[in-house]
Amino acid sequence: MNCVRFSRRALLGTGGLGLVACCVAGSHPSPSTSAVASPPGAGPSNPFDALYESSFRLTPLSDDPINTIPRPERSTGLSDALIDPAYGTRLYRATAVADGEGDRMRHEYSRRQAFNADNTRYLVQDGKGFWHLYDATTFGYLRKLPDLAGDCEPLWHPGEPNRLYFTERNGGMVWWLLDVETGTKEQAFDFTGRTPWPGATSFWTKGEGTFSADGKVLGLMATSYDAAARGNICHGLLALDLENKTVIGTLDASAFPVPGAFPDHISTAPSGTYVVPSWLAGEGGTVAYSTDFTQSRQLLDRSEHSDLALGPNHEDLLVVADYGRGQIASIDVATGERNDLHTLYPAQGEEYSVHISGQAFGAPGWAVISTYGDAAGYRAQMPAPILRAEYRKVWLLELTPGGRALNVAHIRANWEEVEGDTYFLEPQASASRDLSRIIVATNFGGGEINSYVIGLPSAFA
Repeated sequence: MNCVRFSRRALLGTGGLGLVACCVAGSHPSPSTSAVASPPGAGPSNPFDALYESSFRLTPLSDDPINTIPRPERSTGLSDALIDPAYGTRLYRATAVADGEGDRMRHEYSRRQAFNADNTRYLVQDGKGFWHLYDATTFGYLRKLPDLAGDCEPLWHPGEPNRLYFTERNGGMVWWLLDVETGTKEQAFDFTGRTPWPGATSFWTKGEGTFSADGKVLGLMATSYDAAARGNICHGLLALDLENKTVIGTLDASAFPVPGAFPDHISTAPSGTYVVPSWLAGEGGTVAYSTDFTQSRQLLDRSEHSDLALGPNHEDLLVVADYGRGQIASIDVATGERNDLHTLYPAQGEEYSVHISGQAFGAPGWAVISTYGDAAGYRAQMPAPILRAEYRKVWLLELTPGGRALNVAHIRANWEEVEGDTYFLEPQASASRDLSRIIVATNFGGGEINSYVIGLPSAFA
């Protein structure tokens, strides 16, 4: 099973690239609901509302044929859409490999926000690890961002559309705040002498984390490279208050569930009340810590594809593909309450792999699901010979028991044309904050791997 659900960190170096009881709020106060998210339709106006019929709604998840359609040329504006023939959604080709270097030009990952605060820009990476900026209205190429390289963890500022945070490749001692329009940058935080680990040289999420929805709290791990052992060392975890430029709390690696175990990644709950590191099975699993690290709660006994999202009542949820139980599930970070939402095994001996995006903080209660790697006969047949409703598409999942699963678009990836590593052909769809846009990677039936944008109206359900 792990052949299609592997960890992405093993790939980033190539091609340029029994715990304590109930968890309660830590020392950092939880942001107000209004600071965390706005209802769908608030914030930036949604231009797709004028491009869909007012009666348009996404349909319940269904097993529709994938019609063959030509790979579109680069879109030139929001009116220049390819209409998905099965679901009527608007699809735009958003990048071109020729704009950069290497064999792809695509957004980074499902757990990372590609769109800026007002949906006027999006950020993508080429096959050599360089970062590029595009206009989200015209889909025109703007510029290469020279300060960013490899996995430098760019995170858009949630309130200032021109600015993003980043650090050095694979983490560094300093985080910066860059104005992508003027090219000017300022120091956001320097970790030198600010933590208990003088030997740490990198402070990062290890490729999959983000900060709280208001951009104030950021969970990080402190690491370094041991040349003698030829491996990385994790010294500990911390919660950083970016607004007040202080370290809220730290946890030494000696206090990890398995002391010294290197986390798969770390991220931050949307409320900013918890940081959530994730270790592999047998090394600690997925755990929520209060930001002062005095309390914790076990969420899962391993690390799986997941994301942190806002539930319908603005609660912090871990939305996870739990293959042990065969369910996409939501787990309340504050209480541990679990709800199974959708099966991962739609037929006997069949399964599929997923990426999950909970980045639509302005549309609480929804997650974006993108699927690939479907198999039948207990993995003897790949792809599965029968196209199930879940397979090879982007869909939305409502984060409530018995919630809706809605079709968005087929992906149309051609895996047979990719030689060697197919990781970057995984769709890894990610939502804009207001869920008006979903960005997804595909080679669209063959050829180069690019990002495509799906535009949705405010009233999609």
